[in-house]
Amino acid sequence: MRAFVVVARHGSFNRAADELSRSQPAVTLSIKQLESYVGLKLFERTTRKVTPTTAGEKFIPVAERLLREFDMAIYDVTATADCRSGHVSMSVLPSVATRILPDVISEFTEKFPDISIHVSDYNAQGVQRSVERNEVDFGIGSLWHPNSKLEFRPLMEDRFELVCHKDHPLAAEGAPVTWEQLKGLSFLSTGLTQALKMQRYIGNPKFEFTTTNTLFAMLKANVGVTVLPTLAMPQEDDLRSLPMVDPVETREICVILRQDWTLSPAANAMMEVLSGHLPMLANQLDLTLQSG
Repeated sequence: MRAFVVVARHGSFNRAADELSRSQPAVTLSIKQLESYVGLKLFERTTRKVTPTTAGEKFIPVAERLLREFDMAIYDVTATADCRSGHVSMSVLPSVATRILPDVISEFTEKFPDISIHVSDYNAQGVQRSVERNEVDFGIGSLWHPNSKLEFRPLMEDRFELVCHKDHPLAAEGAPVTWEQLKGLSFLSTGLTQALKMQRYIGNPKFEFTTTNTLFAMLKANVGVTVLPTLAMPQEDDLRSLPMVDPVETREICVILRQDWTLSPAANAMMEVLSGHLPMLANQLDLTLQSG
């Protein structure tokens, strides 16, 4: 096809061969094979010039259009492979979105300015479901329920801490808090606390909220106390956090992928930038890195 277009433009097999960096016999053979395939003579050949036949003239604009589309398709594919273009979609826990991703995405966009990014933040159930439904390239969350069709690659662990108002008696003590001490306290429950292994110490909480914004407002009003993982800690002057001990309970955060699924070059690049940031972030946020 390309040989046909170049021969038609130059009216010469020799000049076409020079442009295509091929031998003249090879270009001639390509044209003969094309003519044999379509069952029509496409060029009139003389000792001085090669000119398109009527059928060849009609075919020239079609061939040029097909070549342009083919070249553009190849460019798009190679641009995607080289991360010069593309798209990354991910679903993450809200605490990951606010504490982990800003620095990661900042570096990523500097390296790959033409790749678009879509981030959805959900609870653990929502993150896992979005990966199961093929809505995103990958998720960053904690295990909601086992699924053999998914792969969970451990990234990091954070630990649960007590959060209370600065005027709460426990804040005044400033000491680590045992789970036993939660008995009898006014406990504020959220989705983050419902899966706790130490749930028995909380019992049936009097207060339950579906959003962390509401939870933080209640904590600031000193309505009660709660337990949150390190990444989800509110950055509020009126609130205090204290280590939970006896025992220490942790939350594992994983990259969630579909089994036997190949990530796009853009998604792989995002994972590499994330991995490069983890040691620094772990140090800043007091997280424990995991290997998996």
